[in-house]
Amino acid sequence: MKVMRIVMYAAMLLFCAGHATAQGSRRANARADAWLGRDAGELLLQLRVDGDRVQITENDESGETAYTWSTWNPAWTEEVVTAVDTRPIGATAGGGLLLGQTVYTEDVHHAATHRCDVTFFADSDGVIRRWEYTGNRCTWDIQKPKD
Repeated sequence: MKVMRIVMYAAMLLFCAGHATAQGSRRANARADAWLGRDAGELLLQLRVDGDRVQITENDESGETAYTWSTWNPAWTEEVVTAVDTRPIGATAGGGLLLGQTVYTEDVHHAATHRCDVTFFADSDGVIRRWEYTGNRCTWDIQKPKD
């Protein structure tokens, strides 16, 4: 009976995780879809273009222009406690023991991690006709137009 409960609980967790991912994908898709049929100039006006966030490439054969935004979590350093040395350093007036501590730490460096690449493709008239994205944080990073 206990094994059955564990199996059922695991199945529920997998279902919920899959449902949340599907919901997230629908949200990202809806935000990206909101750009379809709009002028590509609106992308450049509404989305951040500073700090090399956008890459623009033109395809001479198809006449399309691709606008790609990349989002990243920056690299960071974490200070981790590796050891604590506690030792007696004296006595209190009431006869208790006074303790001193030395804390040893180490810096742990974390590399930058990719969040999302979203690319909008505009036709030769500058109208957005399609999009694509990759990354595990696109649900949060794709922005819809500000009407």
